[in-house]
Amino acid sequence: MSATKTTDNWPLQVSLSVESIEVNGWDTDRWQIDAIEPHQDDKPDFFHLDLDLHKDERTAYRFNLDSQQPHLFVLCNEDEMDNTLTPIHITASQDDAASFMDGEHKMLEVAMPQAVQCWIDTYLGIHGELIDCGKKKKKGKGRSSER
Repeated sequence: MSATKTTDNWPLQVSLSVESIEVNGWDTDRWQIDAIEPHQDDKPDFFHLDLDLHKDERTAYRFNLDSQQPHLFVLCNEDEMDNTLTPIHITASQDDAASFMDGEHKMLEVAMPQAVQCWIDTYLGIHGELIDCGKKKKKGKGRSSER
């Protein structure tokens, strides 16, 4: 597995922490992302994830970058036996993150580091902005053209 950053892939390291809190009289665990940084050496308690950019997600990246506080989203597997989370995927697309929220997985989010924001903005500059305009009707293809 390569740890070299490219125009569409950035290897990152993520660490998580958990704290026990009381909610409505019940003890529960609250997980959060402790740190996110470029992958360097394998550090204990850090998980290696590749942030991949895809051309069909350009609109979602721009939407995220233009938000008041851009975020990265980390998909985690939850082991109910030992009550731990393991990060398995990272994305900058809110659309991608929403598609994974199905109850079997836990989604954590963290403020996007400025360096990652600049990298994604450069990606959009290289590949252009993707605007979802929907499908346009072709001229002469409606019911009124059948007369």
